[in-house]
This record gives sequence, C-alpha cells and structure tokens, in this order.
Amino acid sequence: MLTSDRLMNVSRRYTNSLEDAKDVLQNAYVKIFINLKNCDLKNGNIDGWLSRIVVNEALQLYRKKKKDNNRDVLYQQGLKEISAPEIIARLNAEDILKLMKRLPEGYRMIFNMNVVEGFSHKEISEQLGIAESTSRSQLSRAKELLRDIINDQKKAELC
Repeated sequence: MLTSDRLMNVSRRYTNSLEDAKDVLQNAYVKIFINLKNCDLKNGNIDGWLSRIVVNEALQLYRKKKKDNNRDVLYQQGLKEISAPEIIARLNAEDILKLMKRLPEGYRMIFNMNVVEGFSHKEISEQLGIAESTSRSQLSRAKELLRDIINDQKKAELC
C-alpha cells in the first residue's frame, strides 16, 4: 500500500489529471511485473527502480500528448532564478502539488525531473529530446512562474 501511494504521487506530479496519473501507474505496474525477473534487487534500490519506471511512463505519455497536440505550451519570456528548496521548505506536499499543477506541462515535467527526481539537465535533454540549454531555461522559467504564483497568493491573502 505504501509503495502504491508513493508511486501514485510520483505519477500525479507528472500528469495533468487523476485519470492520466492512474493510466501512467497502471502501465508502470505492467512493466514492473514483466521486468521484475530481470531486476537485480540485491545491488540496487527497489524504490528508485520503481519510481524510474513511473517517471518513464509519464514521460512517454507526455511525449505522446505533445506529439498529438503539436503545440508548444512553454513560455518564451526570460525569467529570474529562484531557490526551489526555499519555496518547498515553506509549503506542505499538497500545496506544492497544487502549485505544480498550475505550471504549463513542459515546465512541470522539467521541474519534476530536476528538482524532485534529481535528474541532470543532460538526462532531461536525453529523455525529452531537447537541448540541455532548453532544459536549464525551462527550469528557470518554471521557478520564476512558481515564485509569481506564490507572490500573487500572498498578495491575495493580505487583501
């Protein structure tokens, strides 16, 4: 039960809807069970292996949707850097998930992969088929957009 909840949370971070998250998790479980016999659990971290499969399934869905929609949802404006750990430290998990859902899909993917999952920009570029510089700039823009969203919420609370 704990593993399924954790993997569902990973899936939800990468998808737009609960239905997509469930689909990603279902597809991930199929791959997990098919490949379980090939997994060397003695020398590795099972949680990392499971999470990686979920992330890969979410990325596969993202690429499919991006190709199907044939649209670019990423902003093209230059934005400032923000310290993600600083923001995350002030919020609970549900708040962070709600904020991340407000990011455009491309920003959210890169933010998740880098800040939450710890992927390098090189790994992100390979997974998403983009340049490393694109990954860096999209992460920067995602952080700035999160900062703006948080600042807007603070202003609304003061009124």
